[in-house]
Formats: sequence, structure tokens, C-alpha cells
Amino acid sequence: MKILMGFSGSLDSVVGAYLLKKQGHEVILLGLNFHSKEMEHITAIYDENGDRKPDAPFEGVYQIKDLDQLKVLADELGLTFYAVQAATQYQYFVTDRIVASRIGGRSFAPKAATSRLILEILKDKMNALKADKIATGHYAKVNHNVALKTHHIFVSNDLENDQSYLLSTVDPDTLSQLVLPLSDMRREEVKKIAKSLNLNYLPSNREGETAPIMKKPGLGRFIEQRAANKLLKEGNIIDYKNDSILGEHLGIHCYGLGEDGIRTKSGVAIDKDYQVIGFRYSAGIVYCGYKEDLEYDVILLTQLKCPPGTDLSQPQEVYFKTGEKSEKVAGLFIPHNNRFGEIKVFEKQPGLIYQGDFITLYNRKGTMGRVVASGEVRTCGVVDQGKLRTFPKKKEELEMEDDGPQIDIYRFKF
Repeated sequence: MKILMGFSGSLDSVVGAYLLKKQGHEVILLGLNFHSKEMEHITAIYDENGDRKPDAPFEGVYQIKDLDQLKVLADELGLTFYAVQAATQYQYFVTDRIVASRIGGRSFAPKAATSRLILEILKDKMNALKADKIATGHYAKVNHNVALKTHHIFVSNDLENDQSYLLSTVDPDTLSQLVLPLSDMRREEVKKIAKSLNLNYLPSNREGETAPIMKKPGLGRFIEQRAANKLLKEGNIIDYKNDSILGEHLGIHCYGLGEDGIRTKSGVAIDKDYQVIGFRYSAGIVYCGYKEDLEYDVILLTQLKCPPGTDLSQPQEVYFKTGEKSEKVAGLFIPHNNRFGEIKVFEKQPGLIYQGDFITLYNRKGTMGRVVASGEVRTCGVVDQGKLRTFPKKKEELEMEDDGPQIDIYRFKF
């Protein structure tokens, strides 16, 4: 076949292309450049002395920094290479949503969104280049049922490096064209092949990636250069449980949900066991809570996507994960109307999953696990006397042994 492969120059994409070529396919490599300052509409920001502040660094995933090096790698593989400027699409689908989510006190999954964008661009260029299929170096499996015309994502043989989470939101039409050459391989095997090729690979998100973008300390400055000042709400950092002020902050946009290592406006560090649990935007409040007080046993989902043919008429047992590297947790998935759903977690979990987080559901925990649904978290919490409580009880509530005002879980059933 003639296969168009997404090419970042990382050892995964290089080995994937090498294997497809070895299998006798005609392979065309496509590098996607997502970074363009002209498309980001950066506004100049000046300090109190009138001097321009340095630009915030580009916050992106799967970004290619050296197209010339990609061309060299492609030549060494003996494959045709094209580059595509996709900054406009990246700004709309990823950068703008990072900014909007952070300002609005929500979470976001840039890596999952970018994975979907990459595949959509590949599918579009596949038609232009008259290719038969598209391919990437993701570690996952795709099952194509020709008779039923269904396409399902399964976990990789290498559970430690499985990336099915990132592909679980891809449209069925795009999924139908996808080939994953690393699906049956372990990454240690891929590394051995890469070493034997003796090439100079480019770093990927797997090598050297530190904190997730939405929790990076420097993200606040990035937001400031891409949002109007009136949207950058200042105020106080408040201990939610004790209703006490811990200090002032420079803006809600400087704090990500679930972030710890919190600092005040003056740079003073707050107790390391605190983490950001929510916001009250109208008052400019950043709420913090102790990790030990946070727990959940119910998750409410929105923007639910299920593969065609999925039975949504009754609940089913699932295993869900909220990140590429997170552990799978068992629960009961209850579909609702209008792309809403609910997960009743079998065992109460510590911490919180935040509004806007991306979640993937599987039919089993280990190998041969199949993606049965994906969606965004609307809220989560603990069912207490038939009602859903997201934040921990306030001090006065505990003292009075009174539940106080709560959110009725049945408001969210559709």
C-alpha cells in the first residue's frame, strides 16, 4: 500500500516508518510544524519602566523544532518527505483552548487533542497525495471489522507505554484509515531497532518532558501574552475547609487545577500539602485544600464518545484512566442521553478529577483491553446521603455535624 506517516523524527516514528518500508509499502513521511508567532497574535507587554517583557515560550506538544533534521532523517531512510505548516489549526484546536481553559478555571488535555489533530491532518493530506492509509508511531492497536464496518482501539502489548488513551477520541472515519506499525511491539524492542539504524533521532514528548502543560509554573506568563487584561482576575488564595485567607495571588490564570507548590503574589510558598481545588471567578478566589481531604466515588461526564455499535442501553463495568500514564480504576459506567454519562467508582479514590480533564474507559484492565468510551469530566465527588459533594466539608459543617448545602446528583441525569 501507499502509506502516509506522521513523522516527528523521534525514534518511534523513525522505526515505524522503517518497518512499513521493510514490509514492502510505499511510505511518504509528513512532518507537521505547529509553531508560528504570526498566528498566535502575541501582544507586546511592557513593564513599569516601559521596557518590553520577553515573549512567553511556545507551549505545545509534538512540536517539531528542526525541519531540516527531519529531511536528513528521511533521506537516510530513503523516503519522500513533506512538511506542513499547521499553526492555524494548532492554535484553534490546542493553544486557544489552553488559554480559555486556564482563564476559566478548567483543565484540558493538550496531548490528546493534538493526537486527534495530527490524525485529521494526515487523513486530509492522504487524499491529496493519493495514499491508501495513514500511520503514526503510537503504541496501541486498531481492530478493523470489515463485515460490521467498525473500528476499535485496543491497548498495546506494551502496557507500560500504551497510548490508546491518546487515540480514544479519534473519529471512526479517521480511525478506519489508520495503521499502527508499533502495535505489537514493546518499546525496548523498538529502541534496539533504533540503535541498529545508527541515526540521530530528535527528542519526543517521551524524552525529557517534565510537568504537564496545564500545570507548568510558567504557563501564567504564556496566558498573559494571549489574553485581554480584563480577563486576568486577581484576588485571594483561600483555604476552602477553614475559609481562611492564605495570601493574595496575581491571577486565576497563574494556577492550574490539581497544582501544588502554590505561591502567593509576594512569592511566599504555601504548605506543600495544599493543592488548587477550584475557583470562584467573579470574586477572584483560588480555593485550596489539603490532599488528604480530597476524594471521589462518582464522576459525571460530558462530550461522551463511543465507538459505533456500543450498547448504551444498560450500565457496564469498566476500567477508566485520566491520563496517559495513570492507573486504570474499576467502576460502573452508566450512559445518559445527550452525550452525558456517569461512572460509579467501586472503591473511593483519593484526590479529585477536574472539570475539563479527559477520561478514557476500557472493558478490561490488562492486555486486550478495548476502548468503550471517552469524554470530558464535568464534575466528580463523593455521594453523601444521596447527594454529590465535590469539595471537602467546611470546618463549621464538621463541627455542627450538618451536611450543609450540597449538589443534587440527579440534577445531572439526562
